[in-house]
Amino acid sequence: MFRRSRGFASGLVIAIVVVLGTIMGASLVVISTTQQVGASLDLQGVRAYYAARAGLDWGLYHVLRTGFAGCAGGVNGKSIVFTGNLAGFRSTIACSETSHKEGSSNVTLYAVTSTACNDDPCNPATPGAHYVERQVRATVSK
Repeated sequence: MFRRSRGFASGLVIAIVVVLGTIMGASLVVISTTQQVGASLDLQGVRAYYAARAGLDWGLYHVLRTGFAGCAGGVNGKSIVFTGNLAGFRSTIACSETSHKEGSSNVTLYAVTSTACNDDPCNPATPGAHYVERQVRATVSK
């Protein structure tokens, strides 16, 4: 008359295991991709920092060299496009100067700022997902 159903529970368990395995696999892919993107952005951040340092060094060299005509003499607003290991990055130099009286002498301070990024121009209104920017600043007197 009646037959007993056999194997119904094992089919359900197999289906649940397959679904859970698929979810775990997809989760691992998402985590791995996120880690790869994060590591890539970390590397780009380091490259941006070194591009900013190179721009700052360039600006300080020109400020401290003999015959420097002041910040308006070609240093302020200078944009440097890099090649080689820093290809794809640019550094923009900003320079400002202030005069101060110290005792009986006048001292001029030069504040040099270098902003480096991997976009043109730096600091865009809508930066992309892989936009990286670093800024360094130094103040010197001569």
